[in-house]
Amino acid sequence: MANHSGWHPASQVCAPPPLPAYLKNVYDLKPIVGVPSDEEIIGIHTVMQAANRVSTVPGMHDPGLLMRLADHLFSVQIAKYRGKYSLLAFPSNATYTPPSLPAHISVTLGTVSGVPTNEEMIKVQEAVRSYQQFSHVPSMFDAQVNMELTQHLFDLQMARYTQLASEYQPSSTSQTTTALGGSVRSVQPPNITEGAISATNNAGTGVSAAGVHLTSSLAPTIDTSELMERPNQLAARFNLLLERSNELAERSFQPTAQASQPTERINEVFERLGRLEARVHQPVEQSDRLTERFNQMLERFSEAIEQMNQPVQQINQHAGQFRQSTEQSTWLAEQMDKHAERIGDVMQNINRVLVGIQHAIVRNHRENTVNAVYCLVNEAGEVLGASETSQGTPFMRLFQQSRYSDFQLPVAVDGDYRHLHMQTPLLGEWLSFFGIGDGLCDSPTSTVLKEGEAAYAKDKLSDYLSSCLG
Repeated sequence: MANHSGWHPASQVCAPPPLPAYLKNVYDLKPIVGVPSDEEIIGIHTVMQAANRVSTVPGMHDPGLLMRLADHLFSVQIAKYRGKYSLLAFPSNATYTPPSLPAHISVTLGTVSGVPTNEEMIKVQEAVRSYQQFSHVPSMFDAQVNMELTQHLFDLQMARYTQLASEYQPSSTSQTTTALGGSVRSVQPPNITEGAISATNNAGTGVSAAGVHLTSSLAPTIDTSELMERPNQLAARFNLLLERSNELAERSFQPTAQASQPTERINEVFERLGRLEARVHQPVEQSDRLTERFNQMLERFSEAIEQMNQPVQQINQHAGQFRQSTEQSTWLAEQMDKHAERIGDVMQNINRVLVGIQHAIVRNHRENTVNAVYCLVNEAGEVLGASETSQGTPFMRLFQQSRYSDFQLPVAVDGDYRHLHMQTPLLGEWLSFFGIGDGLCDSPTSTVLKEGEAAYAKDKLSDYLSSCLG
């Protein structure tokens, strides 16, 4: 269909509703002058999607703002439609081409010619619902495609509306004959020829509307000028008949011989006046029926928009529930970590108690020697003969190594101090094995003493072993 930019005034302004600050940061809507661009319509869709997502947050739902945004989008889509299609005629061979859809949308749309069928409308609505379900997945959602798809649905709905509205236009009266003394003649509306409509449709544009042909016999076209002129014509004829009735009333005062004829004519005039008054009200009644039909179409359009928004609202609800579940899972994980730390502390305390009990059992054994130190366990339950710290050195080998010691470590056993033969390189291993080497070794896992700490390490190990065996 040829574009007719003259239908939509270039100076018409579509003003958006005031937006809160958090929506202005998404897209700051500006007044739209003339035919809106794709970017401006995409901005409105973006703001509406953000407003719908925010409405799921408690205390942030604003139905009035959502309603005003929907009204603004409707006005802009009307302006976009007017910028593409002619006002004067809607040819039955008009074509509406859908946008190209991505592969993950299973619905296949084709070009619609003329008035769309129910099946074609259902497919487009299904495509809109399917595509808008991916609005939360940026890699699978394109705002340009969404805008073109919703505009395509709007164009098809307007095509159906104009077709239905054309079926409820006033029936044309070709002529009205009034015979009143031969002074009132028949009145016929001027013929609307094909050339006249073509010139009107392209006035001021210099371009002929190819493929648009209208004749006086085409009833589906709504001629608003005819609806306005017919009441004026009937009112003029009504005034003319009133003047004639006044003249006849004056003649009624003439001689009695002529009185009967004017009286009959006066009655005839009043009958015609009644018929003309009824005809004057016919265009008004037909206009009321068109208005009622238009309101019904708007209600259906609003219902379709609400049905389109239901899947998005459900997705937002599921997203909110998933967010709540995630928060609860995080809270439970934190609580589990806290309980695990507490359990770890309790287990460490239990382990220390068990180590102390083992040391007490060894200490209470009679006739202990200094070699009883090799029977003491650490907090890991290891003894020196099977410890990773001593690299699994057997008991006898440790005993033999102690014979070649370079110093003797005093250890209290059963109240008496005994001397434990030890080599200086083994001092760090003994401290690390019993877990008392903090600050004395190079690192918490190292068995190498720091320089200058050998004397303090000997005293600390002597005190520890004495507390276990003394």
